[in-house]
Amino acid sequence: MISNVVLVLAGFLLATSVCLEASPVEHESELHRISLRQTFSCLNDSGCNPSNLTGYSVPNGVKCVNKVCVCSGSCFTFDKVTSRCGYSTCGWYGPNTTVCTAYAPKSQLTAFLLSFFVMPTGAANFYIGQNGLGGAQLALFLLTFIISYVSCCIKMCAKGSSNEGGKAIFGILSCGTGLISLLIGLIFLAWWIADLVIFANNQRTTGNGCPLTSDL
Repeated sequence: MISNVVLVLAGFLLATSVCLEASPVEHESELHRISLRQTFSCLNDSGCNPSNLTGYSVPNGVKCVNKVCVCSGSCFTFDKVTSRCGYSTCGWYGPNTTVCTAYAPKSQLTAFLLSFFVMPTGAANFYIGQNGLGGAQLALFLLTFIISYVSCCIKMCAKGSSNEGGKAIFGILSCGTGLISLLIGLIFLAWWIADLVIFANNQRTTGNGCPLTSDL
């Protein structure tokens, strides 16, 4: 019972911390961080247009917020040199059609479902190209199998031992593997909830820094 309460509390605290990361306060601090290095203050959205889009309508991913250019989506990114929006390597923008086409887009919904059903295998992070995170999740999953196998062997040895001292040692080892299994369970639960919150809010990019397609 106590272990279940600990699991729920750990997951709740981690999910809360992730939600706080997505708060408007962070967005404001990001604008402040950008404003410190900018050499240009925009007056309206058109002032943030990439230079070769002068005279065209302002794309949806280009905004002027508090005299700072904010560039989003697959086609635009903040240019540190001009302090305006520039083209991103994540997509192609057609000025005549005003359509942003992402290169090899990854689905937010697919990533969320993979995380929900098979998170321990790291499938969601492998899918979006975050191989480091996916590899860590898979390694932890394989470690769980190894510990479970060792725990079973210890229990079998304890039953087959006729020596009281040996049984005591096997009992201690069994408790140790049990505690390790509980710790891994806590880590998996917290990580699972965190990943679900992150993918639900579309806060994780692909391996090359491109946003996921918002289809959730």
